Amino acid sequence: MVEDKKRIIIAESLPEEEEKFLTLPELTPEEEKELEEQASEDIGDNPEPLFSEVTPEQKKLLDLNISEVDEDTASMVLSSSELFKTCYLPDKTELQERNLKTKHDILIGDHCDIGYGLYGDDIVISELSTMHGDIVAEGDLRIDNFCEVHGTVLCNGDAYLGEGVKIHGKLNVGGNLDIGDNVVIDKEFKAYGDIAIRNPMPVVLYLLLYVITMLHLEGEEAARKRVENLISEVNASPLVLPPKTTMDLRYFSVPTPMEIGANCRLHGNIRAQSVKVRKDTTLFGSIQATQRIKLGPRTAIHGDVVGQNIRVERGADVLGDVAGRTVWLHEDARVSGVIKATDGLTIGHTDGK
Repeated sequence: MVEDKKRIIIAESLPEEEEKFLTLPELTPEEEKELEEQASEDIGDNPEPLFSEVTPEQKKLLDLNISEVDEDTASMVLSSSELFKTCYLPDKTELQERNLKTKHDILIGDHCDIGYGLYGDDIVISELSTMHGDIVAEGDLRIDNFCEVHGTVLCNGDAYLGEGVKIHGKLNVGGNLDIGDNVVIDKEFKAYGDIAIRNPMPVVLYLLLYVITMLHLEGEEAARKRVENLISEVNASPLVLPPKTTMDLRYFSVPTPMEIGANCRLHGNIRAQSVKVRKDTTLFGSIQATQRIKLGPRTAIHGDVVGQNIRVERGADVLGDVAGRTVWLHEDARVSGVIKATDGLTIGHTDGK
C-alpha cells in the first residue's frame, strides 16, 4: 500500500552490460487467458466511441438532402461528433521510417503537417495540409483545397483534387479524376477513367456523409446510395489524425488525446494530451503527455514515458525512464531506467490491488 504522505521512489538503472530488453517467461494457458481478458479492459472506464450519438436537431439536419446542407452546417455537425477529437491509430498500424501504413481508411484534419507518406484504403486530407511523402490509396482519394503533396500520388479508385492543390510529383489514378481550379501537378499524370475539370464536393461534406454512415443513420435514399462505397467496412474505425497534427523525424505531436491499437509498430516520439496504448504494440521512441498514460499488456517502449498519471500493465517493457505524479506498475512489468513518482509508486496485480 502507498502511504498518504508524498514521497519519491527511485529505482536504480540496470548495468549497461546487462541486456536491456527483458524477456518474460512463457505464460501458462490460464495466465494467457487472464491476460487477454485484461487487455480488453480499460483503466477503469470504457473506451470512448469514435462517433458520438447525435441530437434530434442534428438528426433533422442530417435527414436533409446533402445538396441542401452548406459547409457551415456540415462543420457544426462534424464538430459535435467525436471524429477529430481523438487521434486514433487502428490495430496493426505501422509508422515506418518513411510511411504511415494501415489497412483502414485514413482521415486527416485541416492544417496538418505530415512528414511521412500515407498508405491506406480510402484517404481523405482536409484543407491547408502539407504531406512530405508519397500517398498510396487502395480505394478513393480526396485532397481538399490548397493542400500540398511533396511526393507521388497513386490511387486505385477515384480521385478528387480541390482548388489550389499542388502535387510535386506524379499522379496516377485508376478510376475517375475530378480536378478543381488552379491545381498544379509538377510531373506527368494518368487517369484511366473520366477526367472532369470542376470543383469536387468539399471534404467537409464528404466527412459529413462518412459520419452518417458510421452512425448508421437513416438519411435520404440518395445520400445512402452515395455513401455505400465510402468505406470498406462500416464497423471498422479509420485512422484519424486531428487538425494541426505535426509529424516529422523527431516528433509525432497531436493537440488531442491519442489512442493506439494492438499489434502496432511505430517509430517516433509521441506528444499528446493523453496516450492509451493497447496490447502487443512496440514504439521505438518516447511518450510525453500532459495527462494520463496507459501502457497495455506486453507493450514495449524504447524510450522514456513522461506524464501525470501513468499505468504500466502486465508484461510491458519500458527501456527508458518513467516519470509522473503517480505511477502504477504491474509486478510483472519491467522498467529499465529510473522511476520517479512524486505522489507515490504502486506495485500491483491485475486487479489493481
